Amino acid sequence: MSPLLASALWLGWLSGGGLGGIVTAAFAEKLVPVFPSYVLYMGIGMHTIGVARLCAVLLAATTGSTLASACWYALGRTLGQHGTEALVVRWGRRAGLDAARYRMLVERCRSRPFALVLLGQLVPVVRLCVPLIAGVLELRSATFLAATALGNALWNGAFIALGFALRSEVRDPAPAGIGVVIVLLTIETLLAMAWRHRRQRQAS
Repeated sequence: MSPLLASALWLGWLSGGGLGGIVTAAFAEKLVPVFPSYVLYMGIGMHTIGVARLCAVLLAATTGSTLASACWYALGRTLGQHGTEALVVRWGRRAGLDAARYRMLVERCRSRPFALVLLGQLVPVVRLCVPLIAGVLELRSATFLAATALGNALWNGAFIALGFALRSEVRDPAPAGIGVVIVLLTIETLLAMAWRHRRQRQAS
C-alpha cells in the first residue's frame, strides 16, 4: 500500500470519528502534509448533514489546523532563522519555493504580519511555511493565532462548504478539489502579476 493511500485511509477513518476525529484529522493533515487537504475537507463536507452540523465541523477542522500551525510556529522559534530557512527550502524546492522566495516572504511578514499570516493560509505550500516564519520572527502569539485561525477557517471552510453543496452530485472529492485549487492558483498568479506590474510602474 502506498503512503498516500495509507494516509487517505487513516485520515478518512479519523474524520469519521465525530468532531474529535475531525479535529485529529485536521491536526494530522496540517502537521504531516502528505495528503491533499482539499480532498480531506471536501470529503468531510460531503458526509455532513445539516447546517448546524456544518458549523460544528468547520469549528472542529479549524481548531485542529490551528493547533498544528502552533506546533510549526514553535518549531520556527526553536530552529531560528538559518535552521528554518534550510528546512523550508529543502522541502519547498519541488513546489517552487526557493531561498529567494522564502526571504521575500520573511520580509513581507515582518512588515505586515497579520495580513501575510492570514493570506498565507490561502496559498498552497506557503500555508505550511508561514507559521515557521512567524515563529522565526517571534510574532506575538495572540496575533499569530488570530490570523492563523481566520485563514484556516477560510481555507477549510471553502472546501467543506463545497463538499457539502455537492454532496448529492459528486462522489469523488479529488477532481472537484483539484479544480478549485487550480482556480485559486490562477487567481493568485494574476494578482501577483498585477502587483508586480504596479510596482514596476511606480519604480519607473
